[in-house]
Amino acid sequence: MPNSPFLNQRFNALQQAAYQLSSCTDQLFLQIEQQQTLASIIDRIRSSLDLNIIFKTTVTEIRQLLSADRVVVFRFQPDNHRDAGEFVAEDVGAEFSSVLASQASSDCFDSQLAAFRSQAHLTPGQVQAIADIYEAGLSDCHLQVFEQLQIRANLTVPVLKGDKLWCLLCIHQCSHPRRWQLSEIEFVQKIADHFTIALQQAEYLDQLQDKATLIAQARAQEKALIRQKALVKITNRIRQSLDWEVICETATEEVRQLLEADRVTIYRFNADWSGNFLFESVAAGWKLLVGASPSIEDT
Repeated sequence: MPNSPFLNQRFNALQQAAYQLSSCTDQLFLQIEQQQTLASIIDRIRSSLDLNIIFKTTVTEIRQLLSADRVVVFRFQPDNHRDAGEFVAEDVGAEFSSVLASQASSDCFDSQLAAFRSQAHLTPGQVQAIADIYEAGLSDCHLQVFEQLQIRANLTVPVLKGDKLWCLLCIHQCSHPRRWQLSEIEFVQKIADHFTIALQQAEYLDQLQDKATLIAQARAQEKALIRQKALVKITNRIRQSLDWEVICETATEEVRQLLEADRVTIYRFNADWSGNFLFESVAAGWKLLVGASPSIEDT
């Protein structure tokens, strides 16, 4: 068949349509994978209030999904005027260094954190996306920090606790520049939102635990006071009486009431190690031992 311009145009149009369809399909599969990963992370956040587990799970799954070289969580130190902090979680490729080990810090690094913290406070959800550190207009000292951490491209998303910046979720591309896609940025922002929920849940649980601890401490102090009063009462009765029977009856009754026991007895040994129950205080519904139990012959 002779080469026809019409057929060539039709063929080119089909090729273009096929390419667009393939791109749409790849994008759809990526979105589905992102949704599945997001659902997995959310489930783990809901099932655990241990922030270390949540952070480790999140950085691992984000790095795998986005094919990034490194994902870290940088946590600010509370009530620190220098905006200092530390990297608390990381998942990194084997060919790149760990920032957990380096803990890079400098005045320039701290000033950059302070600026970002201020922007994030004024504009919740503020994202810093750098495709190439050498084309981002960064200062020399900022470039030095990024080079020290082997960062070529960087995506940073803030995580808020109330109205304060609590930590940063950072995705690093170390091997080459990377232009971050809008779908990738939105995906990481959604995870940051659920980080916020996890923080609120953890904080609420801490408040409940603190309240429960205070209540337990108050009850323990109350019991200690009651025991102290009972000890004073027993001691005073012993001092007031030299009658052996009165002393023993008082001691068994006060100890049983204090310990909320069913029975308290005084058992006396004989010279041959046999013995008898001599005194007791017993709650209603339980058998008496004094006078009812025979002498026990037991070596």
